[in-house]
Amino acid sequence: MEGVAERLSRIDWARLGVMLVVLHGSSLKSASPRDVDLVIFVGEGFSEDEEVRVMAEVERATGREADLYVVRDPGEVDCFLLLAALRQGSILYQTPQGREALVRAINICNDFMISRRKLGYTKTLAERVLKE
Repeated sequence: MEGVAERLSRIDWARLGVMLVVLHGSSLKSASPRDVDLVIFVGEGFSEDEEVRVMAEVERATGREADLYVVRDPGEVDCFLLLAALRQGSILYQTPQGREALVRAINICNDFMISRRKLGYTKTLAERVLKE
């Protein structure tokens, strides 16, 4: 039986305006996942209509609901989500621009995580909130 990754590999990501695709979540572990979790990197002009087209294409190809996290700007990425997706996920598609955007996002996230550990960011933030 063909898996989710194989079905997704047949999508023409370039035509959809996607530069990089990371598959993560339950679809990597389960034969019949509830949904398909993807992190996608796109260019600046990527619209909500294009996002809907990507979701429809993923759902058509897999028969499962698409759960997309769209990265338009590597500087605005959710570092916790991206790093978790990369740790347990798989890159299915990439262009040179997508690879470059991913490297930028990883560098930003690594700097954020180092600062967070060194400065005790979470602890400091929690202490400030509790004082107010």
